[in-house]
Amino acid sequence: MSSVFSHRDPPPFPTNDYRKYRPALREDFHHCCAYCLLPELFAAGESNFEIDHFRPKSLPRFFHLINEYTNLYYSCHPCNHSKHKYWPSEKLEREGYTFVDMCKDSFSTHFRDNDGIWEPLTNAGKYTIERLRLNKDDLVELRRYIADMRKDSGAPPLNWDSPSHDQIRGRRPVESQS
Repeated sequence: MSSVFSHRDPPPFPTNDYRKYRPALREDFHHCCAYCLLPELFAAGESNFEIDHFRPKSLPRFFHLINEYTNLYYSCHPCNHSKHKYWPSEKLEREGYTFVDMCKDSFSTHFRDNDGIWEPLTNAGKYTIERLRLNKDDLVELRRYIADMRKDSGAPPLNWDSPSHDQIRGRRPVESQS
């Protein structure tokens, strides 16, 4: 299985202001949150998305990564707020308790979707679900709602190993208003 997302290669021109990468990140993450995987459409729109530093910029050991493109992730506000400045200790990392990196891993390596509830398959999956609150009631209900909509329309279940934006929106031609 391949990763859900990937950063463009080569990365955009280097900058000393990571915020300038926002349009490229939005594209690389297919308009979806790097953590809950929901598209902007179901997460209050583009204005509810932020740039997350995967390895937190507030921790001295990662400060050198503040403008490093591959350390920047497109995230909805709730996930970015939950992740905040947290990073597991070296001991937890050695035991596999770390954040799942959807730019390196597939969803199905770390999680299983059981009727909208994400079940961890690995220590990283468990850590990510707990730290980011990925099974809070509103997310589970939204995942169930999306699954029901897809079932009612005859579409296959979402494949969380691929960006959800294109699967949910489809690629229907825009109808003329004339």
